[in-house]
Amino acid sequence: MTIVLICLVPLSLNWVGIDFSSSTVALDLAATAQLPAAAMADALHQAMEGSYTHTILEWSAFCAAIFTVILAFAHFNIKHDVTTPVIGVALLCAGLMDAFHTLAADRLIDAVASNENLIPFTWALCRLSNAALTIIGVSLFFVGSAYRKWQGNTLFVAVVSATFGLLAYSIIHICATSASLPQTMFPDALITRPWDVLPLVLFIIAGIWIYPNFYRNNPNLFSHSLVISTIPNIATQAHMAFGSTALFDNHFNIAHFLKIIAYLVPLMGLILDYIRTHQTLEQRNHELDLEIHDRKQAEENLQSVIHELQTTQLQLVQTEKMSGLGQLVAGVAHEINNPVNFIYGNIQPAKDYVHDLFHLIELYREHYPEPPATITQEIETIDLEFIEQDLPKLLGSIDIGANRIRQIVMSLRTFSRLDESEIKDVNIHEGIDSTLVILTNRLKETGHRSAIKVTKAYGDLPLIECYAGQLNQVFMNILTNAIDAIEEQYEATTASDEHYQGHITIASRLVDTDHILITITDNGIGMSAQTQQKIFDPFFTTKTVGKGTGMGMPISYQIITEKHRGKLICQSSFGQGTTFEITIPRAIHHPTTGTH
Repeated sequence: MTIVLICLVPLSLNWVGIDFSSSTVALDLAATAQLPAAAMADALHQAMEGSYTHTILEWSAFCAAIFTVILAFAHFNIKHDVTTPVIGVALLCAGLMDAFHTLAADRLIDAVASNENLIPFTWALCRLSNAALTIIGVSLFFVGSAYRKWQGNTLFVAVVSATFGLLAYSIIHICATSASLPQTMFPDALITRPWDVLPLVLFIIAGIWIYPNFYRNNPNLFSHSLVISTIPNIATQAHMAFGSTALFDNHFNIAHFLKIIAYLVPLMGLILDYIRTHQTLEQRNHELDLEIHDRKQAEENLQSVIHELQTTQLQLVQTEKMSGLGQLVAGVAHEINNPVNFIYGNIQPAKDYVHDLFHLIELYREHYPEPPATITQEIETIDLEFIEQDLPKLLGSIDIGANRIRQIVMSLRTFSRLDESEIKDVNIHEGIDSTLVILTNRLKETGHRSAIKVTKAYGDLPLIECYAGQLNQVFMNILTNAIDAIEEQYEATTASDEHYQGHITIASRLVDTDHILITITDNGIGMSAQTQQKIFDPFFTTKTVGKGTGMGMPISYQIITEKHRGKLICQSSFGQGTTFEITIPRAIHHPTTGTH
């Protein structure tokens, strides 16, 4: 509707008396030569007013065509749709013909014919080429499957552009170099410019059939603007074919103005389509970025879930191993405990019976000092005197051994903690001692090293409310790693220090009224700073394949920090040994009752 109104405005202004023609004053060369220089320049400019107006209007249209083709190729670079640059080139070539036509009219390029014939004839050819080139450019994409084949084909665009450009230049060159051109203006006829009727018909056909079909096949703002551009094109040709009777008259200038509008409409459509395409591209890029971000987030979440599953699996395996060890230890302790108690409980009666029997023998010796020969012979055979001295010692050894077994059984039961509730007040030292009992075999001397010395520096600690079995698991992990580190140090120092002896020191003390501190120090191989930073990371281990899972210390850290709300700190220097500091509260918050 806006374009229609723009096309009607010049006619409306004509009806109210406004004339858009350029005044043409015949130049009297003899009189002009007598004028002063300034007056002569004014006279020349007045005589050239129509030519100046014509040049401005034509080059405005040409500039619009240049902007259109530049934007068309920018659009092609984003969307890879060959229709846009091909049609843009068609419009540019039409604009080029307008530019060549103006240059010839202004004698900026060589021309043979006079402007009276050159301007109207080349105008008609330019308008005919404008209609024909755009129609051809659009019609190239009614070939069916070929359209899809040309999509994104830069060579195709280049060939079409070169063909259109060569055609435009050839037409204007032929016209400019022709000595005689046909008459194109008939002021007294109904159709004042019959050569402009054919472009008018072509624009009508394009607006009614070709451009709408193109829009239906390629619905976008640019193709829609081509349909709209036929309105000022048709109006332009109507002014020239039925109104213009002379160069630079009212209808001549209106037609040139409307031709600018006809060029600007596709340009505006292309600008709007470019903006929309760019916005769509940005939206797609934004959506793609969001999708990439979501996929990365999902991948990170998946990796996190996998990591948690692996951690949980190994924790379950570790817990199951410790649970199995606890059950085994508890079972063995239970099975040993009954016969040991039976043995231990009968040792004292046996001592009493032996004492009574020896007393009876002494009584027989007093009352029967001269026994028969057979009894004397048997006394000598069994060495009764030696039995009287050795049997009490033998029973004492059995007593000591049975008592030792009872202590080991108690340590095993303390380590397993299966006969206690999950949270209970316990003597923390009993847990450490029971763990050392389990590791006794590893602390003993072996073929390649001496026994590992263990020093206890226990403080006076109260009973601690804790998960006893889980704390024993922490002690087991730390002490096992200490023994491994000492064995590595043995291997590293065998040649340089034959007197090296592994040493583990376990100390405990009250930090304040609410917390206790347990330190476990070894003089093993130690750790580098890099290793020390990673020891609580799941699956990190410096041990060879099959010797460690990398979960012992992470689980220990979780037990101390999460289960007991404490701290587990590692201090180590490579070649100097390692110290683990365990700080836990004397009482932990009960997870179900909310009480201490």
